[in-house]
Amino acid sequence: MSTPAHPGRAPVRRATAWTLAWTAWIVFFLVVEAAALFRKAPGDTFSEHWWSLFRLRERVPVPVRIALLAVQVGFGIWLIGHLAFGWWSF
Repeated sequence: MSTPAHPGRAPVRRATAWTLAWTAWIVFFLVVEAAALFRKAPGDTFSEHWWSLFRLRERVPVPVRIALLAVQVGFGIWLIGHLAFGWWSF
């Protein structure tokens, strides 16, 4: 086990290429979403694309609706558990 250079201090977190890439990706998403919200045209926001992908505004057979809902709920549970609590990290 290594001894910290400065006992009692938290280690310094350095920005890596991954940190910069994820930051750029988040900033890009926010810029695109803000532009879509400002534009106010139908079908341009992330949520509208999500709804289209999962056919939330369409009439679909009940088994298809259940399957699409299960995928969304499963993804939501995984995302919250993974980001908020660090669960299911591979």
